[in-house]
Amino acid sequence: MTTITLPEESGIKQVRGLHEEARKAIKAGPDCAMDFASVRRVDCSVAQVVLSLQRECERKGGNCSIMNANEETERLLAYVGVK
Repeated sequence: MTTITLPEESGIKQVRGLHEEARKAIKAGPDCAMDFASVRRVDCSVAQVVLSLQRECERKGGNCSIMNANEETERLLAYVGVK
């Protein structure tokens, strides 16, 4: 299982790199984890990548788990449909 560790500032400026990491993770196998321990704030661009990765993992019979997200991040992710 691949773990993607998000940087403290995770927003539109970092989304391209996050997207590339997500592509590599899904190629490595159907299961992955996203660690939000260092993240202070995310925006909708990051949430879209997380949702897309989660759906692709599920489509391949796997799971994408969210770890160490703060309350604000959890609310935003839930709002866009991340489980």
